[in-house]
Amino acid sequence: MAKPTVEIYPEQNALFRAATERIASILAAKLQEKERATLVLTGGNTPRPAYELLSKPPFSERVDWNRVHFFRGDERCVPPDSPESNFGMAWSALISKVNAPPAHIHRIAGELEDAEKAASLYEAEIRSILPGDGVPSFDLVLLGMGEDGHTASLFPGTQWDEERLVVTNHVPQSGARRISMTPRLLNEAKAIILLTAGSNKAKALARAQGDPASDSPVSRIRPARGSLMWMVDRAAASQLI
Repeated sequence: MAKPTVEIYPEQNALFRAATERIASILAAKLQEKERATLVLTGGNTPRPAYELLSKPPFSERVDWNRVHFFRGDERCVPPDSPESNFGMAWSALISKVNAPPAHIHRIAGELEDAEKAASLYEAEIRSILPGDGVPSFDLVLLGMGEDGHTASLFPGTQWDEERLVVTNHVPQSGARRISMTPRLLNEAKAIILLTAGSNKAKALARAQGDPASDSPVSRIRPARGSLMWMVDRAAASQLI
């Protein structure tokens, strides 16, 4: 397991531009090696500026989007047109603007009344796109971190089936259910970028960096063979030693 790296940027605009550069470079390199690339998108507010940059020249021109498969790391149990939908945000900021082929857009069916069924269907879809005997391996996974240390929809104090690739999980503060990829799946990625911005994330970031064995869900992100890069702004890094 490679040691994680941390890159600190002076402010959020610099962070988003650097993240966009890194995403475009990784995808372009993968598409030189093989016919298609797989990208797992994260939700929340942090990544939207990077998605918007990625959807426009010059970054959009560096990637052959017709050969990229889009996945979601997690989703709220809402329809895709809900303002709370992670897919809806990614669709409006990036996916719709690069004219991704419909067959390459892999969405979690958060609108299903049975969230367990939605999780099982999504796990089956992932395995159909990335078949094989082992755990599927995405080319690039984007993740964020909440101020409580959650990542994807894996929250502190909650438990999930460690053998599954996609599970339902709940938000302790609200009791709402979400659907999320698990560490077992995420940690097989060839590259993970963890985007973190804002002073409200500083304590959680310091804990994750200072105590990798902590019970913070983000500390469970430890790629088995791939790379993990934290890309953070100075405000988020203010409590790092």
